[in-house]
Amino acid sequence: MSSIVSVTGLRKTYAGGFQALKGVDLEIAEGEVLALLGPNGAGKTTLISTICGISTITEGAITVGGHDVVRDFRAARNMIGLVPQELHVEGFESVFSTVRFTRGLFGKRRDDALIEQILRDLALWDKRDERIMALSGGMKRRVMIAKALAHEPRILFLDEPTAGVDVELRQSMWEVMRGLKARGVTIILTTHYIEEAEAMADRVGVINKGELLLVEETGTLMRQMGKKTLTVELGAPLEALPPALARDGIVLGPDGASLIYSYDTAARQTGITDLLADIRGAGLQMVDLHTTQSSLEDIFVGLVKGGRR
Repeated sequence: MSSIVSVTGLRKTYAGGFQALKGVDLEIAEGEVLALLGPNGAGKTTLISTICGISTITEGAITVGGHDVVRDFRAARNMIGLVPQELHVEGFESVFSTVRFTRGLFGKRRDDALIEQILRDLALWDKRDERIMALSGGMKRRVMIAKALAHEPRILFLDEPTAGVDVELRQSMWEVMRGLKARGVTIILTTHYIEEAEAMADRVGVINKGELLLVEETGTLMRQMGKKTLTVELGAPLEALPPALARDGIVLGPDGASLIYSYDTAARQTGITDLLADIRGAGLQMVDLHTTQSSLEDIFVGLVKGGRR
């Protein structure tokens, strides 16, 4: 699959000397969903702003669909739909008219049938004649997505698309994103919701302090960097860990009635067989055991704390 967005050696330094981006290299494939994770101030919004041509590039190059975002700004920008974090909508306009007007801003011919389809896809058709000021925050965010899609972009940037909306509406917006992906739209989203990245993204990028720490397929990232925890429930609580079990990765549970062992899922030998043998050798009764997989949130926190792996 070919790249539709290419970022090479991107640096952004502000007048005061603050480096918001430090040599970012990124290739985004056509039709994929890429989630950018990072703490506040990590550089996520700055990266999006430079790709969209809103913020100037200090050093490096960006192409969108083969168009340089500086030398051929108009062609590059026509391929992009952007939904920023902040709600920027015309409160006194109706939903239909504001989306139709946005299409005109990109020099596109009037197409009311297309606008109707976009509004139906976003569950906004019943609200088409309402003033935007009367809508809920979640519905206003949907209007912003509709505005971003009005000129038929091939790439959609969603900066915190589900911020401030309830769980039900968040899941419904995930369905909207899945529908866009099915139609071939490339989606780049920033999010603080780890479950959003796990549910939606083909790949995950982790950015911190202006550096892109990694970009990896979501499933591969979980397999390569995830850890599992084995919890062994004991028949009777212990006051202390037996000396025979005092090995790395084994701790006594807080209630003393369980043993907890963390291991690398990618390791050739997990050590579980030896662990169980040692438990039996110590004369302990095992009544149950279960494993849990580390989440993407655990991996993300580890990356941000420890830097590049």
